[in-house]
Amino acid sequence: MAQVENLPKKLDTVTFVHIFKIRPIDIKHMMPVQFVTAYEHGLINWHIQIAENGGFPSFIRNILEDQLAHRESNYQITLHPAGSRERHPPVHKVHFKMRTVDSEDRDIFAPLTYTHPSGQAVRDILHSGYSTPEQHEIKHHIAAVLGKNIFEHLKFEITTTIDFEIEQFLSMQNLNRLVGKAMPVQLGFRYNLLTNQATHNFELVTLKNQSFPCNKEALFVASPFFRKNLPPDSSTFLLNVDYLEAVEVVITWLLTESYHAPSAMTPELAAEIWKLADRLLARAGNPKHLYGSLERHCFEELVKNHEDLAYVKRMLIMAHNGRLGSLLEACHAVIITSHYTDFPDEAFTQLSQFTRTSALSRLRENYMRSLCVKRFLRKEVAVDVADD
Repeated sequence: MAQVENLPKKLDTVTFVHIFKIRPIDIKHMMPVQFVTAYEHGLINWHIQIAENGGFPSFIRNILEDQLAHRESNYQITLHPAGSRERHPPVHKVHFKMRTVDSEDRDIFAPLTYTHPSGQAVRDILHSGYSTPEQHEIKHHIAAVLGKNIFEHLKFEITTTIDFEIEQFLSMQNLNRLVGKAMPVQLGFRYNLLTNQATHNFELVTLKNQSFPCNKEALFVASPFFRKNLPPDSSTFLLNVDYLEAVEVVITWLLTESYHAPSAMTPELAAEIWKLADRLLARAGNPKHLYGSLERHCFEELVKNHEDLAYVKRMLIMAHNGRLGSLLEACHAVIITSHYTDFPDEAFTQLSQFTRTSALSRLRENYMRSLCVKRFLRKEVAVDVADD
């Protein structure tokens, strides 16, 4: 009988490779090169450049002019996560390779390389990212080539290889930062206002004439919206929503600051939850944490329904309108990697909301940037060790 003994943890990785070229004369005024790494439901925007003195913007360099005047120019290859995603997974490895080539792509000097340690990005005063060290042969090589007329016909070719563990790259834990707590097992007095029918003296009504019983005094205490809008003698109040589940989620959050997940989540329900929370929680209830929980719940449903293009498009519209940036880029990733043949087709935009340029422009940008990147997968298979 065969068995597996003392094997290391299986490590499946996804590798992205991006290449760009630049003339030495253009480095002084270089803008970041943008590209996208996308796989399944994970997507990260990147900015890469050859930066002088840490890549500080010109207005900061002007402020620090006196300090910088007494030090030599320091050139580094810098790579920074960008886009609207709130949180980024740790890299397994980032590898930079610099070639100096002529017009026929021949190496004029030996290529220079640097591998950044694995883990989270290094943070400076402006942003977080990965870079070659300040004191590295790449810095000295760039300084030696710049300003020399004999080298002005050459180009620097920068190859960036980024490795991620697939599990980390796709993990919901690396999607966003702010999330609400789940409903606790032991319910306190605030939860009794929801569950104890003896305290219910008021009903919130949906457009479909469904009602949510609750405690009127609790609404007054918890929300400036209700203090302003509830008539003193009323026993019902109409909310401009179709889904009773949206009322349940938002009122539960208003009274308890915990996320009561609906049994079934759809893009339409998520949109109503967001709109209702935007109305009722604008000055109460810490809505950012609710939006974080909603974003993660929608992310789970997106993963389950990634093969349904119509569903993905509806979720994308919801994320766009609700300004849920991490979920929005997850939708972009699904379309780019699972529906890339459908996206360039005109029929893709037949959904009415896609007539809005803003909803589609960022998707087009990410789609085009992803074409600049090659992707490779590596799956390690456990080896069987036979019994003696």
